[in-house]
Amino acid sequence: MTGLNQSAQTILNQLSAAQDLTGGAVYSAGQGDILNPGIMQTASITEQMRLDYNSDIQGVIDATYYNAEMLFQDKHETAMANLDTAVDNLVAATAVLMEVQAVANMAANADTVTEQIAVQAVLTNNDMTITAADVSNYNNALGAVQSYAREAGAFLAASRNASMTSTVDNYAANTSTSLYGATVAYSATADIINVSAANAFGLGFQGMLQNNMVSLEDVYAAGYGS
Repeated sequence: MTGLNQSAQTILNQLSAAQDLTGGAVYSAGQGDILNPGIMQTASITEQMRLDYNSDIQGVIDATYYNAEMLFQDKHETAMANLDTAVDNLVAATAVLMEVQAVANMAANADTVTEQIAVQAVLTNNDMTITAADVSNYNNALGAVQSYAREAGAFLAASRNASMTSTVDNYAANTSTSLYGATVAYSATADIINVSAANAFGLGFQGMLQNNMVSLEDVYAAGYGS
């Protein structure tokens, strides 16, 4: 873009000079003044200027400003934003169920008959049960965290996979298709990432992110360390 701006500005400078010189030439002619040879020609557009400008236009047309790596990174950022929302929902759903902690504490400390009767009274006079809706909200929030975390991880891993990005970039170049606005979807169960762009091509990458999979133990370890 910088080169195109410069070559365009060079031509614009000549056009501006021509306007100024034309006004001066008309005025000089009306005063009986004679222009020295070549004055107007200083505002000429040379063949090299034309070639540079056209070459820079073609360069912009041929350039890739949005590639597969950027596409996958954008999808990663979208999934991370969705993950943040899912985590907030899980925190809210967990807070509703944390009343169970109070019940657990009372039950754990009710060693004597008097204490047990006291716990019985609290539970009788206060509804400390949990509803099916509470559990459903919690489980759904867990599922959303799982889904968006996997998507975000998969898209970032894909952006770092040279084989995947180069394949997508080559298809885009061969079909003269921009990847901006392309569709990307990840299926965790099939371990496949599908990429489609402007109905020009569709690609599926299956089993290429196996090395990026983490286990239950890995996730627990990461959670403890965060």
